[in-house]
Amino acid sequence: MPRGSDPGRVSAMPLRLRVLVAEKECLVRAGLESLLGPVAEVVGNVSDLAGLRRESHRLLPDVVVASLPVILEGGLASIRELREAGARVVVLASDSVDLAAEAFDGGASGWLLRSSTAEELRDAVCAAAEGGRYLTRLVAGGDIRRLPAPQAGPPVDVTPRALEVLRLLAQGKPMKQVAADLRITPRTVAFHKYKTMRALGIDSSAGLVRYAVKAQLV
Repeated sequence: MPRGSDPGRVSAMPLRLRVLVAEKECLVRAGLESLLGPVAEVVGNVSDLAGLRRESHRLLPDVVVASLPVILEGGLASIRELREAGARVVVLASDSVDLAAEAFDGGASGWLLRSSTAEELRDAVCAAAEGGRYLTRLVAGGDIRRLPAPQAGPPVDVTPRALEVLRLLAQGKPMKQVAADLRITPRTVAFHKYKTMRALGIDSSAGLVRYAVKAQLV
């Protein structure tokens, strides 16, 4: 399950990671290489999907950091192809979460925005290398809110957008109406709904509504 950043994650990584960067803009590639310096060795950088495929097989990186335009040259199936070749994939997108759910289903290990911080970039790469998943805290904007777990357990981080989706669903609105109210796609609504359900350990829509009522979200 994608989670927010773990401040202790970077320092917990004992080995130097091997990262391959795929980005169309030369200056952005150089910037990513510099930002990753504290936690990884950038073993190569490419500007298109053909180069990414070639170099990932040649260099065998631990993690690939690839911009969404490069990935989409071959469709999101490119993520699974890279994953099957042994690399974990962190996707760098411009400003959208619409494709994030599909990307994670296809094997992605991380989803960042270009407005994400350097700390998030490093956290996402380390999380991917450890076999985890990372979804940027900026995907819905604002600060993450901590909701109580339905039963005994630690609180759960929920973004403002996911919280708003939860509120509207708990009011009985269908996902299409929630999407229209929030001016997002139904796919994004479903992404937030099921991500929140998994985080809270809830396995049904009815259970999610009951939780929202108990937590006084509606």
